[in-house]
Amino acid sequence: MMKNKTVYEKICFEIISAAGTAKSCYLEAVEHAKNKEDYESVIKEGNAAFIQAADAHSTALQLDADESLDTGLLLIHAETILSSAETVRDLTKYIIQLLAN
Repeated sequence: MMKNKTVYEKICFEIISAAGTAKSCYLEAVEHAKNKEDYESVIKEGNAAFIQAADAHSTALQLDADESLDTGLLLIHAETILSSAETVRDLTKYIIQLLAN
């Protein structure tokens, strides 16, 4: 039985939601740059969402260290989404630079 299912689900869904928002913002920023539109505000929105996801992930790590949070497929999925958002964030900078040339 899961130690604290409510906390586990809250943290997981917070990571998934915020990281998904961040990833979408970064991809939208590339589209804006491609169309010669303002993309910086969308990147800022993505960065804010990414920080929210990373903070929730940090909370999960702290709870795990205290042995008060179980690990399950949902948390693994959340971490995958967070990792994906981080990769897209990093690539977005380079893609926009290429579009500017």
